[in-house]
Amino acid sequence: MTIAQFDEVDTVLLMSGSYDLQVIIKGRSFQEIAIFVAKRLSPLDDVLSTATSFVLRPYKRGGRLYLAEEPDERECTVL
Repeated sequence: MTIAQFDEVDTVLLMSGSYDLQVIIKGRSFQEIAIFVAKRLSPLDDVLSTATSFVLRPYKRGGRLYLAEEPDERECTVL
């Protein structure tokens, strides 16, 4: 699968429902991920559309609860 071979792609899941695949991409910033989707993922012949969502804060992941306040390390880029 072409999508799974990109270094930026962490996980590819076959889905039921509105979309065929869920692709989890890891990047250092929102901008880096947006550029990957726009320049490398969207142009693929078999990709008809994309919908991008960002994880803003995990509450529980892999069985681990995140209850304590953790520092906000998000970045903001203003053009």
